[in-house]
Amino acid sequence: MISRSLALTGMMGAGKTTVGRRLAEVLGRRVVDTDDELRRWTGRSIPELFAEHGEPGFRALERQVVTELAKVPDLVIALGGGAVLDDDNVASLLLTGVIVHLDVPVAELAARLRTDGAADDRPLLAGDLEAQLRATHAARHERYREVADLVVDASAPVDETVVAICAWAMEQGDVLTPSEHEQVMTT
Repeated sequence: MISRSLALTGMMGAGKTTVGRRLAEVLGRRVVDTDDELRRWTGRSIPELFAEHGEPGFRALERQVVTELAKVPDLVIALGGGAVLDDDNVASLLLTGVIVHLDVPVAELAARLRTDGAADDRPLLAGDLEAQLRATHAARHERYREVADLVVDASAPVDETVVAICAWAMEQGDVLTPSEHEQVMTT
């Protein structure tokens, strides 16, 4: 039985990659990070892609990656923070999966990005980190909520976030396979 892919969206620093890895581990699925795929496909870093193509060019490349990944069943997909701003991406993802928004307050996002040094690799966060996060959050927050099948508080520890996603997915009936249901029950 084929299940629906779980696509994780949210702000930079929301934990999409970290939660995605743990969720995939619990479910026995493959996890794919769209930013990693972009780097693999192009041989370029995200800042290089932004510098070479600008944001519109970057988003076009991202759309190609999302379209291809959406065709593959049973994935956990960690999306780039802006991927769901594109209607085509959302439509592709919802054909074969569900979208889970990892919601984290801006102050927590800033603390996470400062701690792991990830802000340096994110072109949209150049300058005052917290101000940039507030502006990006204000611009995207409603969209994240609008396209999500599930909104989960991802300021909780990773395992709690994964448990919340799994509990919701089990209730849906068509997101997990029977063997994944059993796997979740024994975890």
